Amino acid sequence: MFVFPDAAKCVKAELEAVGFDATLQLNPEDLDGREIVHIKDIGGTEQSVFRTDRLTVDVYAQGRTAAKDLAEAVRAALLDRPLDTPDGVVDSVKVDVVPTKEEFPSATLVKFTAIYRAETRPI
Repeated sequence: MFVFPDAAKCVKAELEAVGFDATLQLNPEDLDGREIVHIKDIGGTEQSVFRTDRLTVDVYAQGRTAAKDLAEAVRAALLDRPLDTPDGVVDSVKVDVVPTKEEFPSATLVKFTAIYRAETRPI
Protein backbone atom coordinates (compact mmCIF):
# COMPACT_ATOMS: atom_id res chain seq x y z
CA MET A 1 0.00 0.00 0.00
CA PHE A 2 1.32 3.43 -0.95
CA VAL A 3 1.32 6.52 1.24
CA PHE A 4 0.87 9.80 -0.64
CA PRO A 5 1.47 13.37 0.48
CA ASP A 6 -1.58 15.38 1.50
CA ALA A 7 -1.87 17.59 -1.59
CA ALA A 8 -4.12 20.15 0.12
CA LYS A 9 -1.63 20.59 2.98
CA CYS A 10 1.21 20.93 0.45
CA VAL A 11 -0.65 23.61 -1.50
CA LYS A 12 -1.48 25.45 1.73
CA ALA A 13 2.17 25.34 2.84
CA GLU A 14 3.37 26.64 -0.52
CA LEU A 15 0.85 29.48 -0.57
CA GLU A 16 1.74 30.49 2.99
CA ALA A 17 5.45 30.36 2.12
CA VAL A 18 4.94 32.97 -0.60
CA GLY A 19 2.78 35.22 1.59
CA PHE A 20 -0.87 34.22 1.17
CA ASP A 21 -3.24 33.80 4.14
CA ALA A 22 -4.36 30.20 3.47
CA THR A 23 -6.52 27.74 5.39
CA LEU A 24 -7.88 24.21 5.09
CA GLN A 25 -10.75 24.92 7.49
CA LEU A 26 -12.75 28.11 6.89
CA ASN A 27 -14.41 29.58 9.96
CA PRO A 28 -16.85 32.51 9.95
CA GLU A 29 -14.35 34.70 11.81
CA ASP A 30 -11.88 34.14 8.94
CA LEU A 31 -14.17 36.23 6.76
CA ASP A 32 -13.58 39.47 8.66
CA GLY A 33 -12.81 41.48 5.55
CA ARG A 34 -9.24 40.32 4.98
CA GLU A 35 -8.17 38.41 1.89
CA ILE A 36 -8.13 34.67 2.50
CA VAL A 37 -7.56 31.50 0.47
CA HIS A 38 -9.50 28.32 1.35
CA ILE A 39 -8.25 24.97 -0.02
CA LYS A 40 -10.57 21.92 -0.13
CA ASP A 41 -10.06 18.31 -1.27
CA ILE A 42 -12.74 17.17 -3.73
CA GLY A 43 -11.51 13.69 -4.61
CA GLY A 44 -9.27 12.38 -7.31
CA THR A 45 -7.88 9.32 -9.04
CA GLU A 46 -5.05 6.88 -8.52
CA GLN A 47 -3.23 4.80 -11.11
CA SER A 48 -0.46 2.52 -9.91
CA VAL A 49 2.07 4.76 -8.14
CA PHE A 50 0.56 8.04 -9.35
CA ARG A 51 -2.21 10.01 -7.68
CA THR A 52 -4.16 13.01 -8.91
CA ASP A 53 -5.94 14.99 -6.22
CA ARG A 54 -8.53 17.56 -7.25
CA LEU A 55 -8.58 20.69 -5.11
CA THR A 56 -11.02 23.56 -5.00
CA VAL A 57 -9.38 26.86 -4.11
CA ASP A 58 -11.78 29.60 -3.00
CA VAL A 59 -10.54 33.13 -2.47
CA TYR A 60 -12.38 35.92 -0.67
CA ALA A 61 -11.59 39.62 -0.95
CA GLN A 62 -13.32 42.97 -0.82
CA GLY A 63 -14.57 43.75 -4.30
CA ARG A 64 -14.53 41.93 -7.61
CA THR A 65 -11.18 43.28 -8.80
CA ALA A 66 -9.38 42.40 -5.56
CA ALA A 67 -10.88 38.87 -5.51
CA LYS A 68 -10.06 38.22 -9.17
CA ASP A 69 -6.51 39.53 -8.73
CA LEU A 70 -6.05 37.32 -5.65
CA ALA A 71 -7.36 34.25 -7.49
CA GLU A 72 -5.03 34.89 -10.43
CA ALA A 73 -2.06 35.44 -8.09
CA VAL A 74 -2.78 32.11 -6.39
CA ARG A 75 -2.98 30.42 -9.81
CA ALA A 76 0.36 31.91 -10.83
CA ALA A 77 1.99 30.79 -7.55
CA LEU A 78 0.98 27.14 -8.04
CA LEU A 79 1.59 26.38 -11.71
CA ASP A 80 4.56 25.27 -13.82
CA ARG A 81 6.82 23.79 -11.15
CA PRO A 82 6.97 21.16 -8.41
CA LEU A 83 5.94 22.23 -4.91
CA ASP A 84 8.50 20.98 -2.38
CA THR A 85 7.00 21.62 1.06
CA PRO A 86 7.50 20.29 4.60
CA ASP A 87 4.27 18.30 4.04
CA GLY A 88 5.59 16.55 0.91
CA VAL A 89 6.16 17.10 -2.79
CA VAL A 90 3.54 17.83 -5.42
CA ASP A 91 5.03 17.06 -8.84
CA SER A 92 2.79 19.50 -10.67
CA VAL A 93 -0.39 21.53 -10.36
CA LYS A 94 -2.65 22.03 -13.36
CA VAL A 95 -5.83 24.06 -13.81
CA ASP A 96 -9.12 22.19 -14.36
CA VAL A 97 -11.37 25.24 -13.96
CA VAL A 98 -9.95 28.78 -14.17
CA PRO A 99 -10.76 31.27 -11.41
CA THR A 100 -14.45 32.14 -11.72
CA LYS A 101 -16.68 34.47 -9.70
CA GLU A 102 -19.21 32.61 -7.55
CA GLU A 103 -22.27 33.86 -5.75
CA PHE A 104 -21.54 34.66 -2.13
CA PRO A 105 -23.97 36.31 0.32
CA SER A 106 -21.98 39.35 1.39
CA ALA A 107 -22.28 43.08 0.83
CA THR A 108 -18.49 43.52 0.74
CA LEU A 109 -16.74 40.20 0.08
CA VAL A 110 -16.49 38.60 -3.36
CA LYS A 111 -15.62 34.93 -3.89
CA PHE A 112 -13.68 33.44 -6.80
CA THR A 113 -13.22 29.67 -7.16
CA ALA A 114 -10.80 27.58 -9.20
CA ILE A 115 -10.28 23.82 -9.44
CA TYR A 116 -6.80 22.33 -9.72
CA ARG A 117 -5.27 18.89 -10.23
CA ALA A 118 -2.28 18.09 -8.00
CA GLU A 119 -0.08 15.23 -9.21
CA THR A 120 1.80 13.25 -6.54
CA ARG A 121 3.79 10.04 -6.07
CA PRO A 122 4.21 7.92 -2.93
CA ILE A 123 6.34 9.27 -0.12
